[in-house]
Amino acid sequence: MERIKAWSAKPAVRRYAALALLLLLLALGSSAYRSRGKRAERIGEEAPAAVAAILQPEAEPEEAVPEQAPWLWPLAGEIIGEYSPEEPVWSETLSQWQTHPALDIAGTVGEAVYACRDGRVADSYSDRLWGNVIVLEHEDGWQSTYAGVNTLKLVGVGDKVAAGEVISAVGPPVGCEADMAAHLHFEVTANGISVDFRTLVDAAE
Repeated sequence: MERIKAWSAKPAVRRYAALALLLLLLALGSSAYRSRGKRAERIGEEAPAAVAAILQPEAEPEEAVPEQAPWLWPLAGEIIGEYSPEEPVWSETLSQWQTHPALDIAGTVGEAVYACRDGRVADSYSDRLWGNVIVLEHEDGWQSTYAGVNTLKLVGVGDKVAAGEVISAVGPPVGCEADMAAHLHFEVTANGISVDFRTLVDAAE
């Protein structure tokens, strides 16, 4: 009879052992779940900042764009040769009618000639018809040409010049305008198209 009781008690022990093991597993699982939840909360708190840094990187400060200097007269003198790119005008020197896409500005020999705007010396040469010539290149396709100057030694090709900087001086009349009084033959173009300089000065005032 005692054997029968001992044998019948074994299933109860096994049930208690199984129940205890189950409770232990549940406790471990709950602890792991809570731990994972806390870790997820920490990651969740840090993630938005990290994502924002990737999607919206810190913007670099924009560099200030310097304003272009205004147009300046290269010489303060009377206009003795009018701008006439289409209507022919009479040339005393050549004794013929011809267009004149420039302004002839009177001056005295040796009087300073100034850059009309910030730019770079694109060309510098001597010409049989126009004497000494300096060509400045400006922003956005603009160019200015100074013909009949007395020297090419103050600036050279590639030099940067500022508006109002002395680039040469008025020379004696030569070539195709030799019969005129001393003056500067001054021409401005925009992308190769001649422009009346007076319209640029008037617009800036």
